[in-house]
Amino acid sequence: MLNTGTRSSRDVKVSVEALDDHGIRLAETEVYPTPQEIPPGGAARFVARLRNDPAIRTFHVEAIGR
Repeated sequence: MLNTGTRSSRDVKVSVEALDDHGIRLAETEVYPTPQEIPPGGAARFVARLRNDPAIRTFHVEAIGR
C-alpha cells in the first residue's frame, strides 16, 4: 500500500473481503501492514490469508488509518 497523502499514516488496519460472482462475502480478514508508520510517498506491505475457495472471484480491500 502507498501513502499518497501529505502526512504520515499511523495505526493502519487493512480489511480484506473475498467475494463471489454476486458480490456475496465468502471470507474476510483484518491485517496490519508493516511498517505501521508510513511517511508521505512511502509504502507498507501486508499479507492477507484467506481460505482457498474456488467460488471466490474478487476481493474488496480497504485501509483505514490516522
